[in-house]
Amino acid sequence: MNDVSFMELLSSYAADKHLRPKSVTTYSGVVRLFRKYLGHQTFPSMVTREMVIKWRVAIIRSEANPKGIAESSWNNYSRHLKALYSFGIKHDLIASIQNPFEGVSVKQPKTPKKSLQPLQIRYAREVLSVCRRFESCYDECSKIHPAWFWQALFETFFHTGIRLNQLLHIEAGDINLKKRIFRASAIGSKTHSETILPIPDDLYPYLYELIVAAHSAGFKRKDQLFNVNRFSQRHKRANMNTWQVEHFFQALSELTGYKMSPHRFRHFLGTSLMESPERNIHLTQSILNHTDIRTTMEYISPDVEAMRRALNARPPV
Repeated sequence: MNDVSFMELLSSYAADKHLRPKSVTTYSGVVRLFRKYLGHQTFPSMVTREMVIKWRVAIIRSEANPKGIAESSWNNYSRHLKALYSFGIKHDLIASIQNPFEGVSVKQPKTPKKSLQPLQIRYAREVLSVCRRFESCYDECSKIHPAWFWQALFETFFHTGIRLNQLLHIEAGDINLKKRIFRASAIGSKTHSETILPIPDDLYPYLYELIVAAHSAGFKRKDQLFNVNRFSQRHKRANMNTWQVEHFFQALSELTGYKMSPHRFRHFLGTSLMESPERNIHLTQSILNHTDIRTTMEYISPDVEAMRRALNARPPV
């Protein structure tokens, strides 16, 4: 039996599971936090369940530690480290037979998913339109530049609920305007699956404008389509990355006064589809690319007015 270090364990796990670079970064972050608490000289085999519980108490949010992490974050950390230990024990990489992260997750509060309101979306659209008119009239960069590009990205998130990483992997050749469909590749998919999604009528003009601009800029079929650097006077990277999208939403949030993000658009779409009278759970599951229908079911929220009518209908006593 070997007794590897945390980083050696992570390296072996990543190679065995063929983890994506983004997943490796996530695991590395969790391991780094745990090693910081334990001390960098600590080996995985030296960790006991009691040490894990003490770490949990030290970092999780409580009355004594109001700046700690949420229960959901702790459960995420413990899942990653439990998987590493299970792998290490199974393959005799750790001089231990007991997984110290077994049974250390906690119950987390059931709160509504963070979403958006229709008024907030309408206001954000108006802000983007003002930025676009400013750039057109004065030939200067607005705070959100180029506004027409960010409009297209905004509407794509709104109409499709696509995940950020998957949007960044859309290539110019993935858009078929004639058939009004686009391909969301498996490369950026959280579920590792490719999907073909329709282009809704209200999204079509924005994607049409983007495709025309991409053609004029000499895009090839394999080029990243949502790449602000190819259309901007301000951005100079080779490819658009997560940070640039997050920076756009941060700027938009500041201008509107509402917190906006790609994931909130995803939650808004899921909720809207499941609140529709003609809702179809399996269609919603396909649109959001969920592997487990229970995830889709989370978007079903109780109708407060229906509950009020039921309570009011009770016979008097």
